Amino acid sequence: MLLIALTAIFTTKICSAQSGLIEARLDLGYGFTSGPGSRADVSGSTYTDVPYSMGMGFNVALSGTYFFGDHLGAGLDLNAVAGTETKFTENDGADQITEKMKGDLFSITPFLVLSAHNSGINPYGRFGIVIGAPTATISETAAGPFAPTGTYILTASGNIAVGVYGAFGVEYPLNDNLALNLEIFDRSLQWEPAQVENTQAYDGDPKDKTITYSTKVTNMSPTNQVASYSTVYSPFSSVGIKVGITMKFGAQ
Repeated sequence: MLLIALTAIFTTKICSAQSGLIEARLDLGYGFTSGPGSRADVSGSTYTDVPYSMGMGFNVALSGTYFFGDHLGAGLDLNAVAGTETKFTENDGADQITEKMKGDLFSITPFLVLSAHNSGINPYGRFGIVIGAPTATISETAAGPFAPTGTYILTASGNIAVGVYGAFGVEYPLNDNLALNLEIFDRSLQWEPAQVENTQAYDGDPKDKTITYSTKVTNMSPTNQVASYSTVYSPFSSVGIKVGITMKFGAQ
């Protein structure tokens, strides 16, 4: 809502007779944890809440925009997120367990853009729908006199995540056809993975069966190769900043 309000302040005219401007841009940035996701660090009887999101990490994006007038345009954004690990520890007794979680995301975002169309520093806003294909990795190690050796790894995959995207930014012209842009973004996204596979077990242990998730559980038998469990949700939201270069073609 804040991004929408800021855009409304700086963007006063929505339509104009001039049209045909095409923009292509490359953005690099970083997204920080956002949303309600959290886990607990455990140390004896002390529990510390740690917020996390699988969508936290480095962003790279390519996008194209067509302007219908001076102030209103539509476009498509292709974005990839290389996730940053979040670490949790559980130290309850002689052994300590360390768990690391990270996610990766490829998404497309069709969006509308509102631009003030200033000749100097130009404020704008972008608002769209995120359609993403996430994956996630969870690794676990243990230390202590009775701890297993090696690393236990789970990989979650499958299903498409749908969310919303909002951004407020400014463009600084470098010449008639090139501009530098700085953007604050908010991507709200939650994912329901289709399955979780145990890709690596602790040393000497067999791998666990692959888990599939469903809104309707049909099979919980331990003798089956695939176990079915109720759907779980993984947070992929992030708030961050992007810096990029915009190239302009056609009418201006």
